[in-house]
Amino acid sequence: MSDKKKRQTEALKNILHQLSEGASVEDVREEFQKTFDTVDASEIAAAEAELIKEGTPVEVIQQLCNVHASVVEGNVEVIDIDPVMGHPLTVFYKENDGLEEFLAGEYAEAKSSFLASNNNEAYVRALNKLYKLDKHYARKENLMFPYLEKKGITAPPKVMWGKDDEIRDLIKKSINKAEAGEKDETLFSEMELELRGMIQKENEILKPMLVDNITDADWKVIAQESSQFGYAFVDAVEGASPSDVKAWIKGEQDLDQRRSGNDVELPSGYFNAHELEAVLNTMPYDITYVNADNKVQYFSEGKERVFPRTRTIIGRLVEDCHPPKSLSVVNSIVEDFKSGKKDHEHFWIQKDGAFIMIRYYAVRDVEGVYLGVIEVTEEISELRSLEGSKTLLND
Repeated sequence: MSDKKKRQTEALKNILHQLSEGASVEDVREEFQKTFDTVDASEIAAAEAELIKEGTPVEVIQQLCNVHASVVEGNVEVIDIDPVMGHPLTVFYKENDGLEEFLAGEYAEAKSSFLASNNNEAYVRALNKLYKLDKHYARKENLMFPYLEKKGITAPPKVMWGKDDEIRDLIKKSINKAEAGEKDETLFSEMELELRGMIQKENEILKPMLVDNITDADWKVIAQESSQFGYAFVDAVEGASPSDVKAWIKGEQDLDQRRSGNDVELPSGYFNAHELEAVLNTMPYDITYVNADNKVQYFSEGKERVFPRTRTIIGRLVEDCHPPKSLSVVNSIVEDFKSGKKDHEHFWIQKDGAFIMIRYYAVRDVEGVYLGVIEVTEEISELRSLEGSKTLLND
């Protein structure tokens, strides 16, 4: 980083610090404009990283996110890219175009009708359609953030993921209010403000980070894995529909990340890599292995997955694979396993009619040395309903 860049990063960090101490946007805007003609995304990332390194909690920066975004609004060096039909980056940003069109059209009409009458049906439908934005956020968090983290860019993804969760929560609350016929205009306006704010952050701050740090090979992986999450607001958008994505993938080289067929020798037998892959993927549950360095090293790819897992998480720190609100639980489990306090921990959730069991086990060698954590996830609705005995095959 050049001396000029370092000075600008330090100045931006100081401005963010002033905001965290209670300064208003107007208090710092003049200082910002004196220091910067424009600011690029790497400077914002560096400033946030320094604040976190100095002890500022991610949640605090998350709360300030909208404030400091308003300070730099219009001064961020926004890059233009030539859209490529079906390319993940093209799809991602055209989703934002589709979202803005939806907010200005169908959503605005439904909201206006609801506020002017007691008919909430159209607005509830619009809000439920709006929640499909979760797919857009999930692809960003699980497919794009890992590549930024591998390049040492960790602060912006953490902050942005926290903001994504806030938006998800605001949409859910708005749905509940609308279903109950409650015209909570303050809540609805806050949600819309956050939605539009995230569009700005993705367009001005995230886009250059993705362009600078994700390679062509990485984009191929992202494209191949994106269908696990789906898309939002692009069905009628030229160049960004699911069929465009399939066409782009088909035109790229086929990815084959499997290892060679060398034998894997074990005390009780052996496999070749092809057999071992098939065995692990045949098991009726999902397996994820996190090594002793807290990095995801492996996950199974069975036909029916409980939760999406994508190859972008290989090598990713386990703490970066979870939203900020879950970090304390994740870190507590790992620390208890490492210290020997616990050997296993179980959780279960009910979701969309499914009963999901999530089990964590400390992995230790024969001498008790900690090697990592294995997560086993299984949908057990059918098992919970079993009664009596079965000893013969059905006809």
